[in-house]
Amino acid sequence: MRNLSVGPADAGQRLDKFLVRTFKEAEKGFLYRMLRKKNITLNGSKAAGNEMLKAGDQIEVYFSDETFEKFRGTAGKVAASAEESAMKKNGTAGAFSKQAPSLLSVVYEDEALLFVNKPAGLLSQKAGRDDDCLADRIAAYTAAQNAAKPESARSQGFTPAPAHRLDRNTSGLVLAGKTLPGQQLLSFLLRERELEKYYLCVVKGRLEKPLHSVLFWQKDEADNTVTIRKEAVPGAEKVELTARTERSLERGYSLLKVRLISGKSHQIRAQLAFLGLPIAGDAKYGSADVNRELAVLWGGTLRVQLLHSFEAVFPAALPEEAGLSEEARQVFERVAGKSFQAPLPPVFISVIKALGGGSHGE
Repeated sequence: MRNLSVGPADAGQRLDKFLVRTFKEAEKGFLYRMLRKKNITLNGSKAAGNEMLKAGDQIEVYFSDETFEKFRGTAGKVAASAEESAMKKNGTAGAFSKQAPSLLSVVYEDEALLFVNKPAGLLSQKAGRDDDCLADRIAAYTAAQNAAKPESARSQGFTPAPAHRLDRNTSGLVLAGKTLPGQQLLSFLLRERELEKYYLCVVKGRLEKPLHSVLFWQKDEADNTVTIRKEAVPGAEKVELTARTERSLERGYSLLKVRLISGKSHQIRAQLAFLGLPIAGDAKYGSADVNRELAVLWGGTLRVQLLHSFEAVFPAALPEEAGLSEEARQVFERVAGKSFQAPLPPVFISVIKALGGGSHGE
């Protein structure tokens, strides 16, 4: 018999979800059979699986040692492999505890949340088996931290990951939960649009007054492109954003601050291009003429679009009907009403200066 003690990192979730996360290699049906046969019990009693776990709960698992280890899988090895792969790609070596922090630019961190500044060119998640990606870097970073914690303080099955994505060549703020309550909180705020997300971008064109744009978005999965339409058509979804001029630049360029409301793939890039405000450096939705002009003005060809996830603003209070666990609400109290900003990358600042915009963001 093995005993799993529920710590704060795993509290606030259903027992069955905890079991699925913990025993990654086991079929759900098998786990439910083990519950029915009392081969898995909660605090010494038979459990159905829908019980909400609290810190201090004891889960007794009557598996052989071989079965227990088999169904636990290789989560630790995966995290270690991700770290080793990332270090090789970055030409670094050494212990996780010393090297993992160098793989991330941390904006904010506490016991449950991790906010980082993603560089342009880095995938949010893997596209291929050998890809370096932000998700693996976060997993490696937190695995190094967890290795130094006592067993009771570690999550049994949760793997930290980004709560949302940025396009590969978009830089900026990405939010991740280090614990399940942290991830539950971020997922709720993003899903319910309670979290305000702001982007900065350099575009060709002018906004004479603040913009509130509601259009329709349709994605072609085959070539990973989206189309923006004025009217609804079958398969299209409504998309919404607001924008205002942060700074007027030379040669008809502008630095815009955009609030992303709906949050669809490629949305800001495609929606602004549709509105006649192509983002500088965007090879997919932007203007080839604009990009050539900018190469002359700046003195080099941009390899990334000048779109940066700049700021996240948390609400001062949660809706009464939020339905979050007490643990997730405690996480919220640490960030309630606060805003977090990711500094602009050097290339972004350099282009703004070349267009007469001074040193914005330094």
